[in-house]
Amino acid sequence: MISKHVHCHPEHDNYDRLANYIADANHKGEKCLASWCAGCWSEDDYATGILEVEAVQDLNTRSTKEKTYHLLVSFRPEDEAKLTPEAFKAIEERFAAVLGYSEHQRHCGIHKNTNNIHMHIAYNMIHPERLTRHEPFRDYKKQEKLCRELEQEYGLVVDNGREQAREDRLSHKAATIEAQTGQESFESYAKRHKAEILKTLEQAQDWQALHEGLKAFGLGVKPHTNGLVIHDLHGKQANHALKASAVDRSLSAKRLQDRFGEYRPYRSLRQVQEVSRYQAAPLHRSPERGQLSAKYKIGIETRKTRLEVIKTQEDKQLAAIRQQWAEKRKEIGHMNIAKRNRQNLLALTKKREAEALAKTRLEFAPQREVVRQEVPFTSWSGFLRQEAESGNETALAVLRSIQGTAEVERAISATPQKDWSQHGKEQFQVWRNEAKVDHAAKEREVLENTDLSSKGKTRLLAVLRMEQLAEEERQQGQQWQTQVRVDGQTPALISGFRYTIDHRGIVIFTLPGGGMIRDSGKELFFTARDKAAEAVALRYAQKKWGKDVRLEGNKIFTYVGQEKALRQYIGVER
Repeated sequence: MISKHVHCHPEHDNYDRLANYIADANHKGEKCLASWCAGCWSEDDYATGILEVEAVQDLNTRSTKEKTYHLLVSFRPEDEAKLTPEAFKAIEERFAAVLGYSEHQRHCGIHKNTNNIHMHIAYNMIHPERLTRHEPFRDYKKQEKLCRELEQEYGLVVDNGREQAREDRLSHKAATIEAQTGQESFESYAKRHKAEILKTLEQAQDWQALHEGLKAFGLGVKPHTNGLVIHDLHGKQANHALKASAVDRSLSAKRLQDRFGEYRPYRSLRQVQEVSRYQAAPLHRSPERGQLSAKYKIGIETRKTRLEVIKTQEDKQLAAIRQQWAEKRKEIGHMNIAKRNRQNLLALTKKREAEALAKTRLEFAPQREVVRQEVPFTSWSGFLRQEAESGNETALAVLRSIQGTAEVERAISATPQKDWSQHGKEQFQVWRNEAKVDHAAKEREVLENTDLSSKGKTRLLAVLRMEQLAEEERQQGQQWQTQVRVDGQTPALISGFRYTIDHRGIVIFTLPGGGMIRDSGKELFFTARDKAAEAVALRYAQKKWGKDVRLEGNKIFTYVGQEKALRQYIGVER
């Protein structure tokens, strides 16, 4: 058995939410075998007990730390038959005594939504009478000792304990790969063959013997930074390697070098016959789940291939447009005309090019959308959700097993994560291309207007530029905005801006938050120490000059000189 304190940040501490999760109030009977409360005045009334705990926690106004201690106790599958409801309650009481919570209120539950039956316990860290907060010192050592004692008393499988569990547990990266793809990660493959690797190490007398032993499983060992890594001899991906000590501590660089001397690469491995190699096999190997995995692979490959074909066609057309306007700019660069006229012509070609590129991208958007509608999923979990919604019981079972395992490992009270859909990003990109076409057309009309002076065109372009930013803000919302908050709200940074033009032709923008931006042509100035004004000014500058901008205090300018920029732009040295 293994016990674990699931930590929670004070601002996410919510006893009611945790207690209801423990009782599985939303899905009664699906995963909760039994639930009870202890130490409460309401005795067996679970719901009333929650209200009591919340009232006690509210009475303690001094502590700014979390007030709930969430304990997870997990048992081996073979131990399930040895444990009765009375045994679970007795085990909980032992943990309460060891941790110093015997007089405290708590809510408990037994879950079986994973391969390992486990118990969740929520302890109220606030004493119900003294209203003092109790946090056990070095609790992990107390839990570890009690686990070993309980294993002996109840005849349970002896677990390797905290340290060994940490070694055998998959890293966050590997767990994410498996959850998203439904395939065994390289890290999982290497740890699955841990016993064989250690046997090889035991028999090896030098580096060559170790190399040959690892080769039998398609593995190799090589230096990396200050240590050693176990890697896939047949893989080229970066995630097909892990620290050797992550498999077992006896494989650390120091221990191996103490035994075999300085690292030496293998001489030859041709004579070694491989027993197995890493192949990213499906995690679920039953026929039904294997068919599910095969269907997912076909869908992903189909989606990838069709989108790549569309992208190739699009890139070809975009390259042709860029080449066309690059040649036009070269012609303008060699024209014997005034510098001002050349700059105006170059600006006009730039707007026409941007308009043509945005129109081309829009033409390919419907083709992409057809592919995405036919194959809407981009990950293993997304595929499972789609299949489960269509009534596939096998997919639902796999999905529950993945989500259930994750629930046990992560803090229940963590902040809920937003589901950023791929389609949302794609739809915004379509709108953005449409906006680019519209704004490029407006800017082109301004540049082609012969009734406007050069200064008049510059001023009008500045206003159009800010209007474009305001429209982007309205469409994308808070995702567009920087984290500028007022009273817990994220205000509009640009929408509703005003502008004036002074006697020198300088355009002055006033933002909704009161900040100001001055566009003098070659430089931008914004209200000092105003984060909102600074954020908008930077975006405005990038719209005007591109990414080659520099910020100094409250001033923004392009750090590439005009003449140098012009020469780079037209590809001509003078």
